[in-house]
Amino acid sequence: MKIECSCKHIIFDNTDFIKYKGYFISDSHWFEFWNKVDKVIEEPSSKPKEREEACMKLRSMKVFSTLWECQNCGKLFIDDKNGKLVQYIPENRKYNRVLFPRE
Repeated sequence: MKIECSCKHIIFDNTDFIKYKGYFISDSHWFEFWNKVDKVIEEPSSKPKEREEACMKLRSMKVFSTLWECQNCGKLFIDDKNGKLVQYIPENRKYNRVLFPRE
């Protein structure tokens, strides 16, 4: 996949571990997700197959949206619930590295 930003920069998404690609989640879904993670950890199944199925259910939850940050102008591209890209332009119009961990 590639996204052409209005600043003419091309955002490529053709591999894993991309520093300008991330995922976000609403506050209400955040707690729902972690409650389900806790359940998988705290109530481990005695059978490996059941444990694997529980893990796969977590991975298939549709609570995260994908986003990409333009490394040239900082515009955010976010998948909406219909798979369309919604764009947000930062006020300072620069690459702010919003997906980098806080130190």
